Amino acid sequence: MQKTRLWFWILPVIGAASVPALSQDKPSPHPAAQSILRHHLADYDAELRLPNGRVDTDAMVKRLKELGVTTYYWLVWHAATDWNDLRVFLPKASRAGIDVWVYLVPPSESAPKYGRKYPEPFRLDYVRWAEEIARLSLRHPNLTAWVIDDFYANQKFFTSAYLRELRAKSKGINPHLAFLPLMYFREVQPNFVDDYRGVIDGVVVAYLQDREEIDRTWAILNDAALPAASEISYPRNMPSRAGDYGLAEQSAEVLPAKRYELRFLERDNFTGKTAGFHYKQLLLDGNVVWEEDVAGGSPAWHKVTVDVTRRVQGKSHVTLAFRLFDKKAVSNFGVGWRVGELHAENLQLAADLSEPNKWKVSRQGAFETGFGSTAKIGQRRFYIPFVSMTAGNEGEFRLRHGNPATSERIAQQLRISLEAWRDGKCDGVVTYCLDKRPESKAFPPVQKLLLQFGAHSP
Repeated sequence: MQKTRLWFWILPVIGAASVPALSQDKPSPHPAAQSILRHHLADYDAELRLPNGRVDTDAMVKRLKELGVTTYYWLVWHAATDWNDLRVFLPKASRAGIDVWVYLVPPSESAPKYGRKYPEPFRLDYVRWAEEIARLSLRHPNLTAWVIDDFYANQKFFTSAYLRELRAKSKGINPHLAFLPLMYFREVQPNFVDDYRGVIDGVVVAYLQDREEIDRTWAILNDAALPAASEISYPRNMPSRAGDYGLAEQSAEVLPAKRYELRFLERDNFTGKTAGFHYKQLLLDGNVVWEEDVAGGSPAWHKVTVDVTRRVQGKSHVTLAFRLFDKKAVSNFGVGWRVGELHAENLQLAADLSEPNKWKVSRQGAFETGFGSTAKIGQRRFYIPFVSMTAGNEGEFRLRHGNPATSERIAQQLRISLEAWRDGKCDGVVTYCLDKRPESKAFPPVQKLLLQFGAHSP
């Protein structure tokens, strides 16, 4: 995660709570978490500062109250005085009824990265961080949780055994202080839950694209039924070889006609410039009829139209396939690709994208896919709360969702998370780097939504 920013959120003290299998919609959270889970609206980073570089704590409290949030995530990263300024901010926030979460960077973002000196007093000693944050929370009860950014990209460092050590240190001092890793939606998969649910108190999940993404994440974190999905992905921190692929295919009958066309929507979640590795492809009888590098662009849906007349003439049946293909080996290059709304002009599909479980899947290497699998029947053995984060300024929004990066679109994206929160499909919402300056264009529409939904909290 780039840094200007860093961010945000989620509810303490529930601890991936393991519960007996239940028949109702939602297992009960740990009793210590119930009051916090009822009303969690938060903001992260983009702190207002004085000319001398110190955080303007009075202005921050005033602006956060105007915003209508209940929690602020305090990033210790920008300046050497951040940790000391936190001590000044905590009692002021408490008097204003605002909880605080300490937000830390992982090894991949700490000094000497980006040519920085260490602003963090305890550097990469996260056991010491766990101890010091817990001791500070005893003096200031409104410090209720701490978060580590870009957790999964640093999973080789933050093993479950290491987190167990951090948890023991923190809980030994303050059993009610929660710990949450920062994840991206594409990273929240069943294997993550299996590995870490016993050593975390919830999850911070960043940059949703649509409501479907929240609903799927809720199902994974609540051990609920998980439907098949028309997606192919490659995990982070996993090497591949040239020629590795994930593929989903389906047969189609060729109807009598003079023209044949395939139309579909597609999007991937990589917007960086690294090119020449992962390629999105449409195949017809094993031949590539459309392809595009995942590099660049935006994670918004794109419409693709392919004339396949020459490829199907004279045939009675064809096989079409979506494939994510590696032309070069990768060492750490995670990406997720979704396809939707497939229309086959003069081709009769045996099953379209509304039935991804009926597609045949093949793969080579570590590729994963939501095709081909029937719905996972959840057992409701556990409940891991999560808060959804949305970009709160034009620059950050552009990085996540492309242009136009307007205050109206920022508010629209926030509304998706707030509606999911209202519907019980996430446990809170946080704005990421919301511009809190008086001249901010994004602040008023975000404020309006937070006050509106906050007045009718779940």
